[in-house]
Amino acid sequence: MTELQGLIETDRLATLSINGSESLFWDGVANIYTSALVWIPLALFAILLLIRNIDPKKLLLVLVMVAVTVALCDQLSSSVCKPLFHRLRPTRDPYILNMIDTVDGYRGGLYGFFSGHAANSFGLAALFMWLVRDRWFSLAVGIWAIINSLIRTYLGVHFAGDILVGAIVGSLIGSLMYWIFYMLTRKDSRRNVHDSSLLYTRTGFMRSDVFVFMCVLFGTYSVILIGSCITQGLA
Repeated sequence: MTELQGLIETDRLATLSINGSESLFWDGVANIYTSALVWIPLALFAILLLIRNIDPKKLLLVLVMVAVTVALCDQLSSSVCKPLFHRLRPTRDPYILNMIDTVDGYRGGLYGFFSGHAANSFGLAALFMWLVRDRWFSLAVGIWAIINSLIRTYLGVHFAGDILVGAIVGSLIGSLMYWIFYMLTRKDSRRNVHDSSLLYTRTGFMRSDVFVFMCVLFGTYSVILIGSCITQGLA
C-alpha cells in the first residue's frame, strides 16, 4: 500500500511538472492542437497513403483494422477502465486540483484512467509503423503520438500515468491488429521485391507518398504554430 501511494505521489509530481505554463502562446498551441478540425488534412492523406500503396484486395481489411484499432482503444478506455478504476482526473483530484493549470476552463470528464487519446494515438501510430516500415516515417508518427498524448497532461486533464498506460495499451492493440491483418493475408503476401530501397519501403510503400504524408504532418504543425500567433495577436 505504501509503494502504491508513493507511485501515486510520483505521478502527481510528474503531472505537475508537465502541466501548463505561463505562456499564452503555448496555451494557444495546445488549444488548436487538440482540435479535430486541424487534423482532417492529415487523416485524408493517411487514407490516400493506404489507397495508393495497399493491394486493392487487402485495402478494405486494412481500413477495418484502422477502425477496429480506434474503437478498441476508445471503448477499453471509456467504457471499461474509467468506470472500473474511478481514478479522478488531475482537474478533479482534491490533492492537486488547485495547482493544475487549465486552458479556457477545460477540465474534462470526471475520470481519466487510462487516456483514450494516448491509446488511440499510439494504436494508430503502431499500426501504421508496421504497415509502412520506414525509419523516418516511424520516427515522425511516433513523435506525433507522444505530443498528442502529453498535451493532455499539459492541459491538466490526464495524469502522466494515464498517458503511459494508454500508450502501452494502444501500442499493443495497434500491433495486434497488424498481426491479425498479416495472419489473414500472409498466403497472398507475395510482394514484389523492389531493387531500390530509395524508391520503396520494406513493405512496398512508395517513399514519395510517405514523404508527402510527412510534409502534410509537419505542415500541420506549422499551421498550429501560426494559428496560435494569430490568435494571440487578435486577443
